[in-house]
Amino acid sequence: MEERNPISVRGLVDSDYGTPLRKFTGVLDSYSDEPAKGYEGTRVNLNFKELEVAQSVEPYNLPIFVLNIGLSNRKKSRWGYLGTSLTELIPDEEDLKHQIGRRMGLVFCDGQEGRPAPKLIWRRDADREEYPTGEVPTPVWVVFEVEGVTAGETSGAISATEQAKRLLDGKPLSEFNAAAYADLSIRKNPDLQRSITDKNFVKAMLATGEFTKDSNGIYHRV
Repeated sequence: MEERNPISVRGLVDSDYGTPLRKFTGVLDSYSDEPAKGYEGTRVNLNFKELEVAQSVEPYNLPIFVLNIGLSNRKKSRWGYLGTSLTELIPDEEDLKHQIGRRMGLVFCDGQEGRPAPKLIWRRDADREEYPTGEVPTPVWVVFEVEGVTAGETSGAISATEQAKRLLDGKPLSEFNAAAYADLSIRKNPDLQRSITDKNFVKAMLATGEFTKDSNGIYHRV
């Protein structure tokens, strides 16, 4: 019998504050769903551990955080924006369930203190004189990083080649290979994977002078 997995960040279509946190990284420990209170629908709890707080409007000293958000299949929804930002950083065959145990970075899009601007969400009660389409700028959470794959402010995720260079720096070949094969952005680039496997990548880094190799076999970025 196929495993039931109703909670997904895939298949979104066009169509919540509660915490002082505004930007953090944390390991996705688990997630669960529950009936919404006061209206028909489903809420999702994303449970994070090993929290590292980057921005908060007041001190937040707990090592855990639960992000509670309404489930939706619409792209222009809180869940939609969160899901779309995540799918841009993971392989096409992966979904939310595959991120368990991975460190993720999330930021609250409220346009304050350098954070991204709010996103447009349709609201039935929107003032149509101010918002003719019914879409209102709304603060939402988005994912900006998954296990080292980072969304850039203007150009999307950093290149897989740049990520490989970052992973190579300070490592011997065996440790680099292990880290590279586990990296999401490199796994999505077969040509780069092949060059790492046949050692052409590290040979090129040495030949161009971008890296040196010390007597202990450790590569160093110049």
